[in-house]
Amino acid sequence: MEVTIDLKTIDKIDLPTLLAWRNDWRLIQFTRQWDLINEVEHQDWFDRQARDPATRMYKIMFKCGDAEGPVGVCGLTSIDYRNSRAEFSLYIIPEFKRRGIGKNALSLLLKHAFLNMGLNLVWGETFDENPAIPMFESLGMVKEGTRRAFYFKEGKRIAAHLYSITREEWNASILAVPASRSDAPD
Repeated sequence: MEVTIDLKTIDKIDLPTLLAWRNDWRLIQFTRQWDLINEVEHQDWFDRQARDPATRMYKIMFKCGDAEGPVGVCGLTSIDYRNSRAEFSLYIIPEFKRRGIGKNALSLLLKHAFLNMGLNLVWGETFDENPAIPMFESLGMVKEGTRRAFYFKEGKRIAAHLYSITREEWNASILAVPASRSDAPD
């Protein structure tokens, strides 16, 4: 059965679902968030990101046969049009991890960043033990460095690893790897 992944804008009706996801400790362990978020804080986040030209957030839509719905969130933040760069963010709900959805969603996000937004560099940071690191590298992202003991999570200091990809590297990586049906460019 064919699986399709698409990115859609986040709407107000998505807020209860997103709040539950943002308060799921299985997701929090790989994000900079360190505490639970209440409804007011979540609404403030939605309102800020909706009007901030330096932020573009999307729900990740999954469809396979009759099953369809949102399974995660990705986006670009700290968008700097002058210097042509942005930070990416991505999370997939635990029930849908390890199915290639994150890779396909990030691939779509990079395509949008480089082809539609005209960005030259997309970067992000991740923690030790994040199982998504091989996926970042498989998309052509390069580890730029490590911020040692940069965050305090779960009672210990942890490092943050910086990954990035330029438009030129992205072009080379998509030409080098044949696209599957589920991650083929639009």
